[in-house]
Amino acid sequence: MAVTKPRNKILIFRLTQEEYEALQSASAGSRSLSEFARSKLFSALDSPPVQSQLSELQSKVARIEQLLERNECAPQF
Repeated sequence: MAVTKPRNKILIFRLTQEEYEALQSASAGSRSLSEFARSKLFSALDSPPVQSQLSELQSKVARIEQLLERNECAPQF
């Protein structure tokens, strides 16, 4: 059996009844609601910030627009 570090810090936040029920539903199959919330929270830390993702998406859209504009100006045979 794996030895884990003791979890001795507590994070508290309030939810509406609807939010709590949505989390319960989403956590089906997880060991516990706490384990589900913990895994989602830490996986969010691994993904790039939303602003970074938005900037990347804007750059890609601008590049696609440039390519489409060039394609429209190209002679059609």
